[in-house]
Formats: sequence, structure tokens, C-alpha cells
Amino acid sequence: MASPKKSDHLATLQASIMSIKILIQALQRAFQPSNDPHPEIKDFPKPLALLSDASKILKAQTTKLSLLVLNKPFSPSVISGILDDLYGGCLPGLLSAFELFPSSQYTRLLHQHIRSSLLKSMTGLLNLVTSIPPNEHGIESVRQDVLAHTGVLWAECDEMVQLASTGLVKLAKKKVEEWHGLLKDAIEELEEWDPEMEETGSNTDFLFSATPEPKSTPIASQQLLASSFEGLSLSPILALRKRTLTILRTIRVLYPALQKRRVSTFPNINQQSTPETLPSGSQIDGLDSLVSYTQQWTEAADEIAGSLYEGDTQQVEMRLSALCEAAEGCVRKYWQDWNGKEDEFAGWADKWIARLEELRAG
Repeated sequence: MASPKKSDHLATLQASIMSIKILIQALQRAFQPSNDPHPEIKDFPKPLALLSDASKILKAQTTKLSLLVLNKPFSPSVISGILDDLYGGCLPGLLSAFELFPSSQYTRLLHQHIRSSLLKSMTGLLNLVTSIPPNEHGIESVRQDVLAHTGVLWAECDEMVQLASTGLVKLAKKKVEEWHGLLKDAIEELEEWDPEMEETGSNTDFLFSATPEPKSTPIASQQLLASSFEGLSLSPILALRKRTLTILRTIRVLYPALQKRRVSTFPNINQQSTPETLPSGSQIDGLDSLVSYTQQWTEAADEIAGSLYEGDTQQVEMRLSALCEAAEGCVRKYWQDWNGKEDEFAGWADKWIARLEELRAG
């Protein structure tokens, strides 16, 4: 039977667990997407530095917490102290940091990435706190869960520290590269797809079979062979597939070009950035739109491929046209650099647009 003092410590631990779970759930609601306007932040010097510091503290505190939970002697009073420190310092600090990143000043991309990471952190922390056993007899039963939830927390804390160090530009480049990779996958799948192989009972099957066909007159065989190859050469799906691939490959080269000449040259935002050194509002909107374009093209390519697989040529043509117009519109929009000057990209863009218009006309 537990001593009165130990029983008090266990009761205090349960109260601390209950309190911090309520706070974490409130933070989860605060980190959910909202349409409410966000006030402009001017008076905090380095928001990403605050986010980084709070993330480092969260990682350190949860590391201590997991070690205390998994090792004997089980010390409820010390565990309660860690939870109280999280409740009174680190967690409010994360909320304060999050509120310093309005999309209008830091891009939707950065705002949403931080939001997503903090939600994952809160889920991991809630699961970790929920896994704390009532006493030392429950340690082994929660070991794997505690290790898994701690791992989630470490990953998200490290992500926020890395983000603060490298900044917005690296995040944007990563996103563009992800969409680029998905587009390449879609192109490769379309290259491997052969609509003729999906048809059964083809008149040309006997040409590749080891079993001889029934005897027929030479003239009849020649006519059958000629009609078979004539049908293949005129297949509208094959022709449309070839044209689709040519257009998608042309659009694919936009990703590395835009990444090098526009994303990489964007004024970076990192832990050294202050409100006074942030990019202009038009630049912020411009980067968000640029990343959004690359996402739209990749998603459009998937829709085009789906329509092609279904044999819906009208939908393929309509979506190809819309994709070309969107891609050309993007190139014209980012013709100049972030300071409104023409650079090497402008000359390259001229040639790219001419090639795309040639493909559309053909």
C-alpha cells in the first residue's frame, strides 16, 4: 500500500496530467485553420527565433519526461514538475510564436507549414501524456507507446528548428520539388501505358503467337495484315497520348527553371528576419502563387492522365488547353525578377512560350 505522501504525489500527478491535457486540446483548437483576419505583427523582433527556442525546450522537456516515465524509481513528483513547466512556459510560448506568423507577412506556405507541424507536435504530446502510467507497475505496458510518441515530438521539434535556420526559401524549394517529382511520376506512368495492349482479341495477336493460324489464301492474309497495321497507325488515343506527353514534358522543365530563377532568389525569411526586413506584400503573394501554380500543374496532369485512360478525348483536350494557358500565364507573370527587372529567365521564357504555342497549334 502506498504511503500517504506517495499517494499525495500520485494524486498531484493525475491532476497535472488532467490540466495539461486540457491545455493541449485548447492549443489543438487554436492551431486549426481559421478564416479570421490576422492582425499585422510589428513589435516582435524575430518570430522564427522564438519558435526555434520554444521547440528546443519542448524537445528537451519531453525527453526528460519520457526518461522519467520509463525508468525506475518512478517519481510522480518530478514528472509533475516537468508537466507544470510545460504548462506554464513552453506551450504558451509555442502559441505566442504561432500567432506571430500571419500569412500576409510570412506567406501562406510558411504559416500552414508551421500550423501543421505544431498540430502534429500537440498530437504527439497529448498521446505521450496520456501514456503516463498511474504508477511504476505500468511502465512496461506503455514503453513502446512512449517511445513512439516521443519520436514524433522529436521529429517535429527538429523540423521547426531546421525551418528557423534555413528559412522560407528552402521550404518553398522543397515543395516545388515535391510537386515536380509527382509530375515526373505521372509522366512515367503515361509513358508505360499502351492502350493497344489493353484491348483483347486483336486481329494482330496471331502474328506473335507460336500457334499457326488456320490456312487462308495469300491475298486474304495480306489484306488482314494491311488493315491491322492501318488501324494501329490511325489510333486517335495513341496520337493524343503522344501529344499529351510532349506537352507535359515541356511543362515539366518549368519546375527547375522557376525554382532556380524565382524561388531560390526570393528574399529569405529565417530566424534572423525582423518585421522590418520582411519581403513586400506583393512578393509574399507572388511566392505563394508560384508554389500554387506548380501544385495545380501536377494535379492537372493527373486529371489529364485519368481522362486519357478512360478514353475521354474531349476531356483530355479541354484540360490540356487549360493547363497550357495556366502555365503560359505563370511564365508571363514571373517574367521579371522579384525587383521588377528582366534577367536570364526572361529570354529563356520567350523560347519556352514559343515552343508551347507551337505544340498547341500542332
